Amino acid sequence: MFTLYYVLVIKDSMVIIHLAKTTLLELSCTYFGKVLIPPLVQDEVVQNEHSETPLIRKMIQRRKIIVEAVKDKSLIHRANQFNIQRGEAEVVALYWEKNADLIATDDDNVRKKKDALQLKVIGTPAIILELYKKKYIDNKKLQEVIKVMRGISWFSNTIWDKIGMEANKNE
Repeated sequence: MFTLYYVLVIKDSMVIIHLAKTTLLELSCTYFGKVLIPPLVQDEVVQNEHSETPLIRKMIQRRKIIVEAVKDKSLIHRANQFNIQRGEAEVVALYWEKNADLIATDDDNVRKKKDALQLKVIGTPAIILELYKKKYIDNKKLQEVIKVMRGISWFSNTIWDKIGMEANKNE
C-alpha cells in the first residue's frame, strides 16, 4: 500500500514531537521506512508527560522508532566541533555512522550547517507537505495539521501560508 521514499531516517526530538502533536508520527514512520533515534533523543521525547508522550512511547515499543546508540563516539566529538550538542550531536553522529538517507530536524543550528556537515536534511513542514503531495493525507487533514502547527508557533506563519497555497494549487 505504501511506497517507501527513504530507507533510513534519523529523527530529532522536535520533529518527533511536532509530528506526534499533529497525529502524523506513525504515518511518517511508515513513509520513511526505518526511523532511528539516539538515546538522548529518546530521553528528550519521553521524559515529560505531554499529550503526545504515550504515542511516542508506543512507537518506540512497537519499534516503528528504533533507539540506537552511536558506537563511534568520535563522531559525536566531530559534531561538537561544529557547536552541535547533546541530542542533535547524537543525531548527526548516527546519521554519519549509519550512512543514513536523511536527518529529520527542526534545529536551526544543524540546518544552517548542513552543507559543511554534508547532511541531507528535512524538517517538519517539508515532511507534512511531502505526505500531502504523495497523497498520504488529504487536503482536509493538511488543513487540520497546519492549524495545529500554527498553534505550536515553532515556525513562521509564512511557511504554513506557502504550504497552504501549494496544496490549493494541487486541488
